[in-house]
Amino acid sequence: MKFMAIMTLLGLLAMLLVASSEASYCPCNLRKAEVCGTNGVTYQNRCVFECTQREYRKLGRNLNIQKLGSCPAMQFS
Repeated sequence: MKFMAIMTLLGLLAMLLVASSEASYCPCNLRKAEVCGTNGVTYQNRCVFECTQREYRKLGRNLNIQKLGSCPAMQFS
């Protein structure tokens, strides 16, 4: 009986670990076609942007494409 309880617990832990690691996995190619996000960050391509956008949504925040190409450099005075 203890053996079954331990095996069940280990199985549940394994499922949780796999689910959490897959949730943040976002495969993208290395093709460069930069996009500028509304957060002022230049992303290597739309795929990388969309992966970050999913993470923002999980936090209840919005992230959109501001423009195609790189973001303007920030000016400090």
